[in-house]
Amino acid sequence: MKKIFAFLTAVLILCTTYAAAGPEPEGCSAYLLMDFETGQVLEAYNIDAALPPASITKLMTMHLVFEALANGQISLADEVKASANASNFAPDESQIFLGTGEVLTVEELLKAVATISANDAGTALAEHIAGSESAFVAMMNEKARELGMANTTFVNSHGLHHPDHVMSARDIAILTRATIMSYPEILDYSSIKFVRLERDKRYVRQGYFDMPSTFAGLIGWRGLDGLKTGWTPEAKRCIVVTAEENGRRYIAVVMGAETTAARDQKVKELLSLGLDHYAPRKVLSSDDVIETIKIKNAKVMNQPLVPAQDVTLVMRRDMTEADFERQVSIRPGLKAPLNKGDAVGTLTYTRNGEEVASVDLVVQQDVGKANFLVRSLRFLSDVFADLGKWILGLLD
Repeated sequence: MKKIFAFLTAVLILCTTYAAAGPEPEGCSAYLLMDFETGQVLEAYNIDAALPPASITKLMTMHLVFEALANGQISLADEVKASANASNFAPDESQIFLGTGEVLTVEELLKAVATISANDAGTALAEHIAGSESAFVAMMNEKARELGMANTTFVNSHGLHHPDHVMSARDIAILTRATIMSYPEILDYSSIKFVRLERDKRYVRQGYFDMPSTFAGLIGWRGLDGLKTGWTPEAKRCIVVTAEENGRRYIAVVMGAETTAARDQKVKELLSLGLDHYAPRKVLSSDDVIETIKIKNAKVMNQPLVPAQDVTLVMRRDMTEADFERQVSIRPGLKAPLNKGDAVGTLTYTRNGEEVASVDLVVQQDVGKANFLVRSLRFLSDVFADLGKWILGLLD
């Protein structure tokens, strides 16, 4: 009997220890699936951890290159002379082996960054835009703050490891979505499987340089057309991809995978979840009354509130609105008059503690101010009501 008791106790301890250890390892440091149109995070693991991003860093480099192209600061035909800094990478690092003083165009360098993730090409572009790599890094950090990338700090423009150089999976997805929304032409570059950089003269090699994509095997799979990979011993295998099918685009991020095969398998799993099992569903219309509130000094005090626009949630096909938590927040101190459509509060949807959608609540009609007589009578009514409560309290 004692042996049985001891055995059961040991099993209980083992079970308790396993439960305390938390979820099973995910095979990577972090992953995320985001709906492109809404920005809603659909699948998530460790997405706010600040992790080494390796060459995914160059997604911000490309973002700023496209921004400079859009505002006319540079052009694709600009000739860029490689500095000693840009041509000073170790032989085993990803590069096109620029020689100091060698001249390539912005477009040639951009293709080199998008395909083989060339550190020297990215650094040359950074210096062309900002004058120095350090000035460009300051621009990168400023853009990160502007986009709300709360767990990102850039130390360089290429992503080679530095303990203070970090991004989170959520921040990578935020940057990806912002880049594609503003500069969809990035997909023309990130979807290139192979390109030969042909020149009459190159500083090294035989007048050309072959540039296969670092994720060529994924491009074209279910509409996958981007976006960026990264690897260092510290960061392991990282990737952010995006794919569009049947008019719906999703973004998937994987960080810290042990192997390229594991990295690719995970992003395929994530994208398949989005493309096959998630869909947008309208849960509220702009004329649905969410709540009725009293507005001080209003001619008609009870006023219905409606969403400022229709609310769509992206959810698995087996889910309903009940799988999300709904919270209403009303702005304090509301007074008449108000105009139809004035925002007076917020309706927020969350799931597993993550905000997935938010919309302003607005008044459904003009809210006129009551005249002096009505306001005075209401005041006196409130006074007598409070007095009555006070007297009743004395009698208790």
